[in-house]
Amino acid sequence: MFDKTLHIEGGPDWHHFNVHTDSMLVAILLVAALLLAILLASTICYYVTRSLMLMIVGRLARHERHKWLRAAERHKVFHRLAPLVPAAIIYAATPLLAGLTFPLIAALGRPLGILAACYMVYTLLRAGLAFLGSVGERYSHFPSASQRPIKSFLQIAAIVLYVIALIALISVLLERSPAYFLTGVSAMTALLIIIFRDSLVGFVASIQLAVYDMLRVGDWIEVPGFVADGTVIDIALNTIKVQNFDKSIVMLPSYVLLTNSVKNWRGMTESGGRRVRHAIHFDAGSVRFPDDALLAKLHGDVDLSLARPTPGDTQRRTNLGLYRLYLIAYFRDHPMVRRDMPLVIRQLQSSQPVVALEIYLYVGETNWEQYENLQSDILDHAYGVAPQFGLRCWQPQWLSSPP
Repeated sequence: MFDKTLHIEGGPDWHHFNVHTDSMLVAILLVAALLLAILLASTICYYVTRSLMLMIVGRLARHERHKWLRAAERHKVFHRLAPLVPAAIIYAATPLLAGLTFPLIAALGRPLGILAACYMVYTLLRAGLAFLGSVGERYSHFPSASQRPIKSFLQIAAIVLYVIALIALISVLLERSPAYFLTGVSAMTALLIIIFRDSLVGFVASIQLAVYDMLRVGDWIEVPGFVADGTVIDIALNTIKVQNFDKSIVMLPSYVLLTNSVKNWRGMTESGGRRVRHAIHFDAGSVRFPDDALLAKLHGDVDLSLARPTPGDTQRRTNLGLYRLYLIAYFRDHPMVRRDMPLVIRQLQSSQPVVALEIYLYVGETNWEQYENLQSDILDHAYGVAPQFGLRCWQPQWLSSPP
């Protein structure tokens, strides 16, 4: 009786067999058991594989030399790989469903296999993007990360992953080999160049910026015409993000730095010295040779020994010359003025009836706020001591005349 109800025959291979039954109830129970077995197998394998994988990865990540593994764990690379197992089980079980004589269940076999394959492609894509994120995070801890940023390269890799996933999905849906679609890529090259023009130009610009070390995160740059005067805070594939000193954010295309003049203040920061350049304009009528009264006043008001000429200097100095010698000696003794960099107090050519004296030196402070305070203190002293030498700063007649 039971043999007529259920009969199992072996197929040509060990993994093929046929089941025959004359009872609709038994057939329904068998189909339900098959579906339940597939569901349970995929669920159990998912949790078992996920638990084992995370446990092994967690133990390996505790070692100091496995920092890359810890970064991948933080970005949940292995969490995203775990769903591959149930998807693979469902994909492998779809031929069993397609071989049933139940029309509705059998018709679900092929679409379910396609969906499982698409889900595996999607899972691999998510895991690949997470892995790229972990690579970027781990690389950011290297000393050379600010000098050789790889964010643009990671973005190119992400685009490649998307393209590969798209080709794989299309080949799965149409049930064609991926090579079939790759042969048509050459015909779409012009269209792809138009679509990804900015990305391609940005990628080439990013390579040039990295190879020639033209830009780093943290550099202070000025880009005329783009209202960019601040610190580089991000270097991406297509854009450079600059935070101006007023805290505004400017997004610049990467190729702008190759096609426009860009001032990078990195050299100033690395040298440890920042230039002070300022011209003081004196009334030409106040420049004279000092008399005894002026010399006596100078001896009482300033340290005239700083303005003493060098041995062998027989030139009779004017009050402007003594003032210039005084500033040179004063700045050389100043603790914040760099002695290993140029220090010049010189006269400039002027189209006005004035004498222009330029202060040119470097101070050992590159931070903007401290530099401005130090520069102001230096110039305050230069202006404040000038009247002691009998010098009078020049200003336009309309400013000097009373209202």
